[in-house]
Amino acid sequence: MLFILTGDIRSGKTTWLEAGVRELEAAGVPVRGVLAPGVWRDGKKVGIANVLLPSHERVLLATPVNWGQSPINRCADSLGWDFDANALARVNAHLTELAATSGDMRPGLLVIDEIGPLELRRGEGLTAALELLDAGPTPAWPHVLVVVRATLAEDARTRFAQSWRSVELLSPDESGVRWLHEALL
Repeated sequence: MLFILTGDIRSGKTTWLEAGVRELEAAGVPVRGVLAPGVWRDGKKVGIANVLLPSHERVLLATPVNWGQSPINRCADSLGWDFDANALARVNAHLTELAATSGDMRPGLLVIDEIGPLELRRGEGLTAALELLDAGPTPAWPHVLVVVRATLAEDARTRFAQSWRSVELLSPDESGVRWLHEALL
């Protein structure tokens, strides 16, 4: 099953997902993929990290666009974030490696946090994540949880519906926890 965890910006999707990943890992469920927690300083979001699972390696993916400077690695200036090309390459390589070695993995959950306008509208960013999602379920990840903001949830559902036998929208709340537990535990 494909779970689409959705909600408005800053509705707690990644925080909810981080807690869920810890709980699943503690229960022995293999969790692979990528988390995208914000990087905060003095109450202000100053970056977006990517945490590669299962190793928990942390990569700084993006920083706010500084309109007074000309960033070298900017992928999408209209999104308000300067995406580091080297970090995107590292995350895409991680996801490609997961796909290549999936035949040797114990079944678990694949997590993709987050597919946004860069991926769904421009075909840029986490392109390896799009390839994994487009391919549908595998023995290594019969279930995938992808984070998509509310404004893009129907676009994601439509895009991936053909590849997945069922797609379920989740909210970052107790009902979402119940759905995941029923599928995975």
